[in-house]
Amino acid sequence: MPNRRSSAAESQGEDLAARLLAEAEALVRRDGPDGIALRELARACGSSTMAIYTLYGGKPGLMQALYALGFARLHAYALSAEHRDAPLRWLVRQMLAYRRFALDHTGLYSLMFGGEKRFAPAGRNSRFASLAVPVEDAYPAFAALVDAVGACLAHHRERAPSASEVQDLAFLVWGQMHGHVGLEIAGYADPDDALGRYRNAVRFICAHCGADPTDVNAELAAAG
Repeated sequence: MPNRRSSAAESQGEDLAARLLAEAEALVRRDGPDGIALRELARACGSSTMAIYTLYGGKPGLMQALYALGFARLHAYALSAEHRDAPLRWLVRQMLAYRRFALDHTGLYSLMFGGEKRFAPAGRNSRFASLAVPVEDAYPAFAALVDAVGACLAHHRERAPSASEVQDLAFLVWGQMHGHVGLEIAGYADPDDALGRYRNAVRFICAHCGADPTDVNAELAAAG
């Protein structure tokens, strides 16, 4: 029979860990990835810095948890764009969802892509290196993009694309999305022009996949 006291303590620890992570995310949203001070975080949660070390192993562990949270959120946005029965729509909305995530969560996005100079995420390179990596040990947001790119290529071309071709193009798409969004967040793109330029990138990618420009424009218009 489980020990009720140990079960209660474990539940309290999980609750505090969740509150610490939520408050850390709020601090990152407000002040950026460099804005997390452990004392301020502990005080906001009615706890102590010792609890952060106990639950997360200190600031590096907390930042790693935020990093993982960011990719989980990105994956949720990717899933919201999924249209397996309409490959072009799927890719168009996948790309638009990426920008929406980045602008909705600029603090997390910055952390995920190098905004905290003293934080080096564990396993960053290996988890994006190859489709041979099991999905559960990779970042599923990238796997979702690979799926969308592969479906769009297969639908609009006469021959089936190879796995390496899909992987390479998905990485190119990621680079396009990240480059445009990164410049926008950093203030190098006029806000009035940023969405239009991003949509042009979507058009370029979809045309490379073989989609008809008229169909791409229709999907962009339907996406709003």
